Formats: sequence, C-alpha cells, structure tokens
Amino acid sequence: MRKSGSLAKAALAANVLVWGGAALFLFALAGEYTYTAFHGQWFNIVGWALICTVAIAITVVGFVEVRRLHSRLPR
Repeated sequence: MRKSGSLAKAALAANVLVWGGAALFLFALAGEYTYTAFHGQWFNIVGWALICTVAIAITVVGFVEVRRLHSRLPR
C-alpha cells in the first residue's frame, strides 16, 4: 500500500509541474506580446486572444487533472 501512495504523490507533483509550467509559459508569452497586439493590426489581437484562450484552457485542464489525482491519494 505504501508504494501506491508515493506513486500517486509523484504523479501529482509531476502533473502540477507539467500543466503549471505550460500555462505559465503561455501566459508569459501572451504578456510579452501584449504591447504588440494592441498597437498593431487586428490579427495581432486575434493571435494574442488565441494564446490567452489556450493558456486558460491549459490551466483549467491542469486543475481538473490535479483534483482527479488528488482524489486518488490514500487518506
């Protein structure tokens, strides 16, 4: 029983790092292009909004996965 608990904790930590890192990267990328998006052509705003939408989606999926893995941890 001890092994499954430590394996679940390792999976939870890895999941947080992967989803959190991907979301943080995309939010940083969107932040870097904010000035260009609002001072350029209309398609720059669309691209910036798409990056923000994907970052939010990754954050939500990561949160759901973390909750799912957290519920499997032994109490």
